Amino acid sequence: MRFFPQILLALLECSQIHADFTPHFRRFLHDSYGISMVTQLERTDLGPGASFGGREDPLEEPTNQAVIIIHGITNTASRFHRTVEYLRSAGYKSSEIYGTTWGDAGATPVGLVDMKCSFVKQIRSMIIAVRQYTGTRVDVVAYSMGSPLARKAILGGQCVDTREILGPPLTELIDTFLSVAGANYGSSLCAIPIPVGTCNRRTGLHCESTFLQDINHQQKYEGLFVFSLFSTSDEKVGFRSCGRPVSPILGGTGFVKRDGMTHDQIMDETIPIQVNFIKKHTPR
Repeated sequence: MRFFPQILLALLECSQIHADFTPHFRRFLHDSYGISMVTQLERTDLGPGASFGGREDPLEEPTNQAVIIIHGITNTASRFHRTVEYLRSAGYKSSEIYGTTWGDAGATPVGLVDMKCSFVKQIRSMIIAVRQYTGTRVDVVAYSMGSPLARKAILGGQCVDTREILGPPLTELIDTFLSVAGANYGSSLCAIPIPVGTCNRRTGLHCESTFLQDINHQQKYEGLFVFSLFSTSDEKVGFRSCGRPVSPILGGTGFVKRDGMTHDQIMDETIPIQVNFIKKHTPR
């Protein structure tokens, strides 16, 4: 069977985008942190596409700050392959785009997923490892529930469920933090709290949960630049809860609000704006 060169190139690009960590990054994790860290971050237990990033050529020098993509509830890192593809078209290399899958990729029903300390620790470990690996500040783009999880990973302190001590804030490691469709102050679907699951009052997306109160009691610790991108028509996170908008991060550098876009549309159809935020610190 013969392929046209363009088709072959597209297949090769897809294989790069959906691969696991490169051997060079995997070796760095193993030598620096041990096999348990490789297992925690690479998530080969979930199959291909659960993680990505690392140098393809050991001698490669970075030209962009690394971008770490933090997915949302019941997703995997490969959910944002279109973002990865766009970053590549904008000049980013494999060594400058990273992702890890927290959670179990949808095995747990969406209404039962909450913001566990184990998820926070995994994201925090990823940020620290990529910073050490690349030697530069990193940019973090966090979607949906991934946004409050990533904010807690950066904030550090004590986990609200296990009381584990995470450590000091990672603010100095982050250049740009971008929240996209982020459930930063809860979700309108969680207006009525329930004892367990996504809407619980401790680690859930009820607007007054202990987790959300913890990450929102201080401002602008997420990075040097803090942006929010959200829609007034988001049907999953919603727009308001407890009398306030749920997505824009208070005290942030700036935000972009869109009307009429669904939750998935604001994540998938604003990728050029997202990349401008992390490259230029402006939506244009």
